[in-house]
Amino acid sequence: MTAGARRIAFTSRALHHVDLERAAVAALEARDFRRAFALADRRCRILPHPGARAHLLRAEALFRLDLKEAAVASVAKALELEPDDLAAARRMMAWGDGLAQIEAARSVARRDDDPDSVRSALLLLEQSGQDSCARIDFLDEEVKGWVTWRGADDPHLSLAQADQSSTVQLPADPRHRFALNGRRAASFRLMRPASAASQRLQIAQAGRVIASVQLPANRAPDRRDAPQRPLRAESAETPPLTIIIPVYRDLAATRACIESALTAVACTLGATIVAVDDASPEPDIKRLLGELASEQRIRLLTNAHNLGFVGAVNRALAETDTGDVVLLNSDTTVPKHALQRLRSAVQSTPRVGTATPLSNNGEYTSFPVPNRSNPLPSPHELELLDELAGTANSGIAIDIPNGIGFCLYITRECLDAVHELSDDFYRGYLEDVDFCLRAAEAGFRNVCIPSVFVGHEGSRSFLGEKRSLVLRNLRVLEHRYRRYATECAAFLLADPLRDCRAALELKLLSNQQRAASPHVILCGSAVGREIAIRRCRQLAAEDKRGLIVHFRAEGRRQLAAIFAPDGGAPQSIALDVATTEGREALLRFLTDLRLRSLEISEPNRIPGACLAQLTQHFAYELLITDTRLAECAAIGSGLHPDWTGLVEGARGVIAIGEEGAAFSVSVLGLQVVRPSDPLVRPARHPAASGPARLGLLALRGSAAEFRFVRALSDQIANAHADAEIIVLGTTVDDLKLMQRTNVMVTGEIVVDDVATLIEGHGITKLVLDIGEPAFGHPLVDALLATGLPAAATEWLPTPPGRSRKTDLKLQPGFDADETVAAVLDWVVEDAQLHPDRRSSRHRREVGARLP
Repeated sequence: MTAGARRIAFTSRALHHVDLERAAVAALEARDFRRAFALADRRCRILPHPGARAHLLRAEALFRLDLKEAAVASVAKALELEPDDLAAARRMMAWGDGLAQIEAARSVARRDDDPDSVRSALLLLEQSGQDSCARIDFLDEEVKGWVTWRGADDPHLSLAQADQSSTVQLPADPRHRFALNGRRAASFRLMRPASAASQRLQIAQAGRVIASVQLPANRAPDRRDAPQRPLRAESAETPPLTIIIPVYRDLAATRACIESALTAVACTLGATIVAVDDASPEPDIKRLLGELASEQRIRLLTNAHNLGFVGAVNRALAETDTGDVVLLNSDTTVPKHALQRLRSAVQSTPRVGTATPLSNNGEYTSFPVPNRSNPLPSPHELELLDELAGTANSGIAIDIPNGIGFCLYITRECLDAVHELSDDFYRGYLEDVDFCLRAAEAGFRNVCIPSVFVGHEGSRSFLGEKRSLVLRNLRVLEHRYRRYATECAAFLLADPLRDCRAALELKLLSNQQRAASPHVILCGSAVGREIAIRRCRQLAAEDKRGLIVHFRAEGRRQLAAIFAPDGGAPQSIALDVATTEGREALLRFLTDLRLRSLEISEPNRIPGACLAQLTQHFAYELLITDTRLAECAAIGSGLHPDWTGLVEGARGVIAIGEEGAAFSVSVLGLQVVRPSDPLVRPARHPAASGPARLGLLALRGSAAEFRFVRALSDQIANAHADAEIIVLGTTVDDLKLMQRTNVMVTGEIVVDDVATLIEGHGITKLVLDIGEPAFGHPLVDALLATGLPAAATEWLPTPPGRSRKTDLKLQPGFDADETVAAVLDWVVEDAQLHPDRRSSRHRREVGARLP
């Protein structure tokens, strides 16, 4: 750490993320790459959520530390956040390999203004087999760019819209800056005709398409003379319902979608399907649509030119004058009664403009995990989910910020007021959000109908391009609707759909109870939760399913949150066990599950009345995760009297890992079962050069951990030892500790971070016991697997041949002061720093513990 870097004081909590980025830049300029990594890495772990810049700073530091693989991973994260970030693309092109490198080269070639960078990208693309490339920039008035190719034939540029098309030839320019090494090139610039519809620009050469881009409309539609659609008339007749399905690619998904929609239409009075062939390049899709149209099972609209999702939908809307409509993606699967019940729910809910069902992949409306692309259920499972949703959430409509376009029901009144999808959005993302926000401005509600479930594969049309397209269109949306981001954040925080998901989960689990019989693990802290998740992975390795009941306080409520760590249902059930009704509900839930076993960890964190009720009704085992069952943390102290009855009533005691088993035997005097555990492969790290850098694992964020770090920091500073402390985790006051010159706090970490953190920080030793031990925690085992010298409590003597002289074996029952003193001696002795400062008592104690 440089002297300049040591003087940085992190005092502003509000601007801490800014201070970190600035300090990381300064450290890079000073060539203090470890410090730069530490600062940038912390920035990537704290709120507000980091952008591409923070990950690129981290990547630059890692690359300078010769940690190329980790650097490339950081660049990949930056590109995930900002796919159009040129700095990230350049680094991926220079450092990466494989498909990621090629995609970066395409991005540089199409968007970079530096000729040398573009030439490097074109060379890389040619080496990968791509001998043509084009860049297209467009404004409302003009289109310009360049194209490179190989071969004698000159390319053609065509500009097409709904009613006309024009084509120009692009002759090769031998003096073009990209006409090198036998490659031909040409630049172009042409005026765009005014159009209220989108336009398709295509560059083709020798029968192959080099580039194809959809250009948004450059003139607002003129609605002054547009005929007014009649208002919905009150009638006893059921108004028609039109299902609009734009089709472009993916025969299998399209066939499955239309077949399911046909079945649903047959169960929905007055419903018809309008499919739009948006100039599909797949002959099999054209054949399928033609056959269905000739059999009069669908109405088919065929576009001469590809208009994109917006253009295809708007054409269908223009030809649908009456009744409500449903916009349906061609990668959806519709249960047979979904459309009928969706329409019925909308008609019984006042002021609805748009309605969206639940789905496995529906952003806000996703199930079981919201805002995630959950796996697509089988057709049989979809029918069951839709049926159960109908009984679990009948008559419910939940307001949401906007509808989701995979299956968007739009009422005729809303269409008459809002008209059509906007053509301001590029390539078919977020135009549905814009429509819904315009509907809200017109006084209509956007709702989720949680009594209907529709399957959605998702992201089949644009695949890897989706993130870039979404971000590009999101900038347009945020400029137009200033409050939208705030409303979305408030909705996600409140999660008003949680109860609906939980109701569906309860129905689903009740329906599956014969096949359920899971293993249930109880826990009561974030640390216990991680250990319980690891226990569930052990069960999964034995082809058994585990569920977790996590008890946590929320104001006056004591919630029992029930979830499956494999991502399946349940995810949203939370019962208030502070009340009698909540405890009875939890008991009924577990009884209906016909659970195979109940494992109790952290009994001190489980509400007493609930613990007593569960242990009376179920046979159970104890899962040892900490030292709270002991009278005190000393060899042979035995059980604490408060837990004698709980232990005596258990069928057995389970411990994950050697430390938990050793504690149970030596302190509690209990025999334990150690379940088989997937092998943790050692990830040995060479010793870093330079001063000692202690990696202190902080799992609980407790006051005891904070005091330990502060005391050790003081002792190291007083001993003039040139050592640094890297706190692996979070504390009760990170900034307070980081104001010390010898302390860095990483922020939250996970197992996959361990290798990069060890190498990036240059950690030479580990301290694993700075508070209450966490037996079986994945991070403890991952750190031990690094092979670095470690300080940890020795609950049983290590067998001969397995102990290492570099480790520090702490005696059970050590208080914080004794542990600090032992760790300080261990650091100073190993570094051969100031041996005269060590007391004789410390030398005797450390000598007794170092084999």
